[in-house]
Amino acid sequence: MQKILLTIVFIITTTVSVMGQSYEPVYSQYWTNGLAINPAYAGSRECFSNIIMYRNQWMGFDGAPITQTLSSHAPFKDEKNAVGLFLFHESIGVTDYFDIFANYAFRFKLGDGKIALGLRVGATYFQGDYSDVNPNPEGFGNDPIWQNESEIFPNAGVGVYYYSDKFFAGFSVPKLLTNDMQVNPENYDFLLTGGYIFKFSEFFKLRPVFLMRYRLNNTLQFDAGANLIFYDLVWVGGSYRADDEYVFMLEYQVNQQIRVGAAYEYSAGKFSGQQDGSFELVLRYDFSYKMRAVSPRYF
Repeated sequence: MQKILLTIVFIITTTVSVMGQSYEPVYSQYWTNGLAINPAYAGSRECFSNIIMYRNQWMGFDGAPITQTLSSHAPFKDEKNAVGLFLFHESIGVTDYFDIFANYAFRFKLGDGKIALGLRVGATYFQGDYSDVNPNPEGFGNDPIWQNESEIFPNAGVGVYYYSDKFFAGFSVPKLLTNDMQVNPENYDFLLTGGYIFKFSEFFKLRPVFLMRYRLNNTLQFDAGANLIFYDLVWVGGSYRADDEYVFMLEYQVNQQIRVGAAYEYSAGKFSGQQDGSFELVLRYDFSYKMRAVSPRYF
């Protein structure tokens, strides 16, 4: 059964590679891991910020995606420029994807907040080990379709991001090139994010957020949710994603510099009963040498 599932995953990933498409992964805590989806997010924490993320999607399903990311970003002393580094690894069945992107954001004040224009450049390294899914190593060992392969795909992305103490909104296209180095807007992931903070008292706040993912082939995915914030320490929330997926989240602000967050996704749609849900863990550490804000940041 495991080999059958791995073979299916192999066929899917091979088909995607042949078509030259590049799909952005799904994140539950996208507002915390903002550099993963928008290069203009660089520097928005107004300090040297570092985020580690681990995601196990569709637990219990052989060959399902396992993702790790590492992002670091900070503004320059002039506060107009910011840079960041984003590292990504995802294992799907017998294939592995590695991303490395350098990010740059030019920022300027707008109203009560700042707006940033972002650019990222880098590459994706792909490798596939198909020996485990070869149905007949002796008979098909020389067939090119079962040979191990590796490739490097250069890429770039753009984004815009506005943020203040109460509101944020972002729009981005994380990857502008397909895996065959073509510019094809039909394969772009257009990502729109937003959120707002409602302050009811010093001890209780509400923060609704959303993410919309759209492709020109009329593929639309919408993720909307909210967090209840208690004493600026404990964040409890949930969200709903298209295709009947429900996300439950818990975050804890250990101190001014450290935050940990966990999310669990349950599918009530077509994958219901076929896997054990998805789990995501985020750790953020802010070197707060430049943090001057009295109140904590909510985005």
